[in-house]
Amino acid sequence: MKEQNNNEKDDYMKQKLSPISAKERIETLDVLRGFALLGIILANIVWFLYPAYMQEDLSFKNEWTSFWNQADYTVHTILSMFVDGKFVMLFSMLFGFGMVIMQERATAKQLNFWAIYSRRLIALFIFGCIHAYFIWFGDILTDYAILGLLLLFMHKLKANAMLIISVILYSLLFGLFTLGALSSESTTTMSMAMSEESRQLMQFTIDAHQNGSLQELMNANFMERTFYTMRNGLYVLSLGNPIFYLFTNLPFLLMFLFGAAVAKKKWIHRFEEYRKGFFITWLLTFIFGGTLCWILPFLLENFSAVQYISSPLLTIFYAISLIFIYHSVKGKKVLQWLAFPGRMAFTNYIGQSIICTFLFGPFAFGVYGKLHLTSAIIIAIVIFVFQMIISKLWLSKFHFGPLEYVWRSFTYLGIKK
Repeated sequence: MKEQNNNEKDDYMKQKLSPISAKERIETLDVLRGFALLGIILANIVWFLYPAYMQEDLSFKNEWTSFWNQADYTVHTILSMFVDGKFVMLFSMLFGFGMVIMQERATAKQLNFWAIYSRRLIALFIFGCIHAYFIWFGDILTDYAILGLLLLFMHKLKANAMLIISVILYSLLFGLFTLGALSSESTTTMSMAMSEESRQLMQFTIDAHQNGSLQELMNANFMERTFYTMRNGLYVLSLGNPIFYLFTNLPFLLMFLFGAAVAKKKWIHRFEEYRKGFFITWLLTFIFGGTLCWILPFLLENFSAVQYISSPLLTIFYAISLIFIYHSVKGKKVLQWLAFPGRMAFTNYIGQSIICTFLFGPFAFGVYGKLHLTSAIIIAIVIFVFQMIISKLWLSKFHFGPLEYVWRSFTYLGIKK
């Protein structure tokens, strides 16, 4: 009897927080991740084709896009209204949701969540740096790793506290962005053309991606990343000043908190029980988000800031819409295809950058800066369909995506089969 108890004790002591199994997964979350991946490649495709410096010219009407036709500009407007900012916010919400799932499983197994999640963030930061400086400048993983530390410090907050904090800070941000958009100074800034330095860097980067060597591509990407980090505050953060970085990235942190609160409330777990509340939220986010993002920009000039800050509302609207469809009679069968890339979201996110950087660069077709946006969107959709098929095939043989395996191995210090 004593020997049996000792064996049970040994088995328990050897038990580690292994990655969540297929049976334990909430398929709705994988569907949402897959949906987010589709939106992200649609939003990023223009930045796989043009340098970061184009962010200074929001109109995209310059000599480098002079070959664009009306259809291209119409697609650009549609992307701004329905895609830009919405799907990265969805990823942010799911990031917060995922943290709570890990926390609950660690607590149930009496394991050190701080150690586990810290390793997860360290690995994410390393992956992000490799992605940002060697593949594509627009990486978001480094920001997630840094902001994830703040989320870690707040992970013991009650769900209601997380909701209150996210709503208060979102309201503050909304007010500041609205005032900025309405001010004459902001209007002048928003309508400024690219600086002469950026114009020179723009041409250098385009030349490097069309005909450059590997070293020239690396140099161009490094300069783009530096420009990007100066705009989002990461560069200033590295100098020891976190204020601008935190302000710029607060929308992501707010969605972290919102997603964590949703997970703690078990709203998605118990969708049928909260169906009425989901519908009310869906309707409110549709009305307010749609008004801010789809109507006001046509009534007021230079309202891009308010359009951006309205993104979280539409993110919630999109997510609830997808959940309703998933719980319909035929919706689940259709949306299950999104779950395959969603289960390999990390691999597919990096994969999108690798595929597009290679295809559009000098070692493949060299069409960087030459494609019509309409053509680029079609290519983006084809790439995502390809990722769905490959993900399904991969998951039929393996439990995790290749990058997920490495990430989880570092996080959990060994995966239990």
